Formats: sequence, C-alpha cells, structure tokens
Amino acid sequence: MQSKNEKKVLIFFFIFFQFSQLFASPLVTPNWMSKNLCNKNIKVFEVGKSFNSYKIEHISCSFYTNFYNDGWRETYKEVSMSLPNPIKLKTLVEKLGIKNSDHIILYPKKNDTYAMAEVTSIYFTLKYLGHKKISILNGGYPGFKKEFPLLVDEGELYVEDKTNYKYKINTSILAEAAELMDSIVLKKNITDSREVDYYLGINKLDRFKDYGTIDGSINIPSMWNLKDRGLIFNDITTLNKIHNSEKKVLKEKPNIYFCYAGLESSLNWFVSHELLENKNVKLYEGSIFDWPSKKKEVSKKVLNIYRQLCIYHYYSLCA
Repeated sequence: MQSKNEKKVLIFFFIFFQFSQLFASPLVTPNWMSKNLCNKNIKVFEVGKSFNSYKIEHISCSFYTNFYNDGWRETYKEVSMSLPNPIKLKTLVEKLGIKNSDHIILYPKKNDTYAMAEVTSIYFTLKYLGHKKISILNGGYPGFKKEFPLLVDEGELYVEDKTNYKYKINTSILAEAAELMDSIVLKKNITDSREVDYYLGINKLDRFKDYGTIDGSINIPSMWNLKDRGLIFNDITTLNKIHNSEKKVLKEKPNIYFCYAGLESSLNWFVSHELLENKNVKLYEGSIFDWPSKKKEVSKKVLNIYRQLCIYHYYSLCA
C-alpha cells in the first residue's frame, strides 16, 4: 500500500511531466543539446545567411533556414520586413517539415550583425503562430562546436514530408501601431531597442530618411542582452537590471518594444517576455519602418545628449 505522501509525490511528478511535454525552456545549453540530438520529437534549425556554410558544417541532425530568403518576413505596402499573414507562415513552416508537436530548437551560425536577433524573430513568429515548444541554443553554433566538436556533420538534411500545420494566432504578444499610439497618449512604456546613437538621432540607417525615435520612448539597446555582444545571453541578474530597473521598465508594467524593423526589438521582447516572464510586454513588429505609413514622425533627442549620457552612466557626475 502506498502512503498518502508517496501518492502526492507521484501526482506531483505526473503533473510536472505533463507540463514539461507542453512547454519548453526558452534557452537550452550545449550540454542539453548534446543529449537530445537526432530525437524524432525535436527539430533543430540552423539560422544562417549561407547555405554553403551549412552544408560544410552544422550541428548533427539540424536543418537550415534563412531568415531573409525563406519568407519569414516580406515587403508589404512598401513597408519592408513585415510579418507575413498566417497563411503564408503556415506554408513556410509546412515546407520546413515542422509539426505542431515538434520541439523546435533554433541556433545562429555565426556572431555577425543581427545573428541572434534573426533567431529571436523566428522564435517570435512561431510563438505568434501558437507553437508551444520552442527553444534557442545559448551560445549558438560556435559555443556548441567548442564543447562538442564530434557532434558536427556536413552535407544537407532533407525534409522528408510536408506537414499539415494548424496555427492558432497568439495576438497577446503583437502590438499594432494603434496600440502604440494609445500607449504614447496614456504615457505607458514604449522602448526603442536600437543603438543609442540611432535613438538620439545622431546617426540613422541609409534606407531611412529621418533621424530620431518615436516620442515618449526610452532606450534599451538590444545588444545589452548578450554577453560581450556575442551569442551567449547575460545572466538573469544582469538582464533584470537592464529591463526592470526603475529608470527603465518596471516589472509587470505594459511595455511595447520597437526598433527599425522588428529585429532588434524581438531580442528585447524575448528576454523580457520569455526569460524574465514579463507577460505584459509586446512587440511592435512593424516598428519605425511602419510608423511613417501611419502618418507619424520620429523626432531627434540629440539636443539632450548630455542628459542621456547621464542616464547611461557614461559620466560619473551628472547635474
């Protein structure tokens, strides 16, 4: 006969097992990955810019996707890097052989510009489609290869069968321009995820005509989330200081992240929503590329540079 305590323990582990089947940790380590490679319930994707690089070497049993070429984003009504409609995204994930039950692991191939942001953008897209089990390999390919050089293959892994993916759109994580406008009026948090010189209006991208940011925003550059600007996320204590300090975004308060085109802001969204579990944050995926289409402008903060530098602690003495 089992005691009541023994039954309680069994019930606890049963419930834990059931939940572990429904959800996945947002980050996985190289060690975890090494023990779960080539599992039929796990699909690993290298997110890269060169298919040749993938064929030369990749993590064993991993597939390949290119964020820019495969259709994860599109140009819509002259707004580049727009999130495609759900039907197009469904076609894409089916072409990649993704099933609803798959645990998807994403990793960046190299530490180049926007590498981790491309990964978090795909993570966000899958989350938007209602996918339950998604993780990112902390450290990416370089970190994994350094620890497990024998678990690397060459060639191409072919998708066996096209799937029948059933999506259920998660609108709770996506902010539209109208919601951003409301946040400005109500003085809710909105956060520019670009580098500080873009935020202040000192510099800009060549493709964008105006300098500055959206009025009322604060600035948390997305690269602050990554240790030494690499492919490893900073520890939770550091991330909390970045995202939840009084000078930045108070925890559990609504917040909308934006950047130029949703890339850098997806990195901030991932850290805040997934790692720090601030469930009231959203991503304005269209970001500043979309903002002018709503007859809205950006404004310079360059006249307040000294005050901004004080905020970022670049000077020890601030008036």
